[in-house]
Amino acid sequence: MLYLDNFLESNHPFSDSELPLKFKFRLMNTIMGIIVFTAILFGTLHYVGVAPLGNFHANMNFAFAAVNLLLIVWLRRNKEAYEWVVTLMLLSSLANFTSALIKVTHDEFRIMWFYIALFLAFFAGGMVHGYAIAALSIIIIFISNTFFDLHLSTLAITTAITGIIILTITVQAYTRKMLDLEQALLTLNSTLHSKVESAVEEVRQKDKMMLQQARLAQMGEMIAMIAHQWRQPLSSISAISAKLQLTIAIERGIDMAALTHELQNIDNRVHLLSNTIDDFRNFYNINNKKSAFDLSKTIQQTIEVLKPATENAQITLHYENSLSLFVNSLEGELLQVVMNLIKNAIDVLKECETDRTIWIRTYQNSRNVFISVEDSGGGIKPEIIERIFDPYFSTKKEKNGMGLGLYMSQLIIQKHCQGSLEVENTSRGAHFSICLPL
Repeated sequence: MLYLDNFLESNHPFSDSELPLKFKFRLMNTIMGIIVFTAILFGTLHYVGVAPLGNFHANMNFAFAAVNLLLIVWLRRNKEAYEWVVTLMLLSSLANFTSALIKVTHDEFRIMWFYIALFLAFFAGGMVHGYAIAALSIIIIFISNTFFDLHLSTLAITTAITGIIILTITVQAYTRKMLDLEQALLTLNSTLHSKVESAVEEVRQKDKMMLQQARLAQMGEMIAMIAHQWRQPLSSISAISAKLQLTIAIERGIDMAALTHELQNIDNRVHLLSNTIDDFRNFYNINNKKSAFDLSKTIQQTIEVLKPATENAQITLHYENSLSLFVNSLEGELLQVVMNLIKNAIDVLKECETDRTIWIRTYQNSRNVFISVEDSGGGIKPEIIERIFDPYFSTKKEKNGMGLGLYMSQLIIQKHCQGSLEVENTSRGAHFSICLPL
């Protein structure tokens, strides 16, 4: 379907630096469209007896319309043909206006058509076209008056030529000012484009910096959790070692069965330490490539990592999942977001004296996968819930909260995973919902 914008711009794309050319294309196609319509109309009106123009000039109108119709088609096929199209449109206009000047002698205002051609030349073509059409118009009027009876007085001819000269001087001054404005616009667009690129790059670098800050903060929390989980096995190993040393010192020897048993205890605790490292390693094994993975297993892994924290805080965690719920996304980054939501819920529930529960649920519909994390902490205050995802906004300032966790979580879900992260208050507490495309 041919839309108006498509027609006026000849179906060509225009960059920001080509806005003046785009305007000229729209102007030229408008002018040529009007020419085709009016020329065919005047020619038809003559042959139906409404507007007697003479057969010659009526046929000239049809030819005028045909030429401009071909120029419209040419301009759609070749963007670089603009200057030629303008030149041919103006020459065909002069030919038709000359025919009217000579043949339609009963029209006393026919000489005004040359003024219209002059305007079109300056606005559509520029200074060179304007001067050329002005000169040609004067020559045509002078020669036509010499060899044909135009039924115009010498005063009318002199006034017409003088008018063309005055109009040329006036319009060229205005055109020069338009060219200056056009150049200023191009310079402004170029500068603005550079400033926008610079601003976008600055925002991109800022996001990277904040992401790095958030990851460093999260890494500190991870190290604290590792230290917490290592404390008991290391204490056990230290106690076993001291026991063995004491036994050797007192008894001047040790039973091999007892030694084997204690060494086995040490080995079991070393395995526990190694497994703890494996559990945490995936959180910082960031893979920037999307892959298909079982979301339920990823959530379960996160729960296992945070299990000591929930047990120490006496928090009950319920996980309702859809089995083998596969999603194609960034597993490492999604895992960090889910862990951050659960950790926030843990921090809130530590302040609660009664019910301490976290509900996690994964489910899907025909288009999306959802992860919901809800706590029984009473919810977020209404006056701050709209700011909860703002950078550097934290409700845990007294606990050295940076205010980047939820901001970066939303950024990761939206920009890296092409999903959404939203929050609302329920009757039980805060409910965070992650939506990811299947």
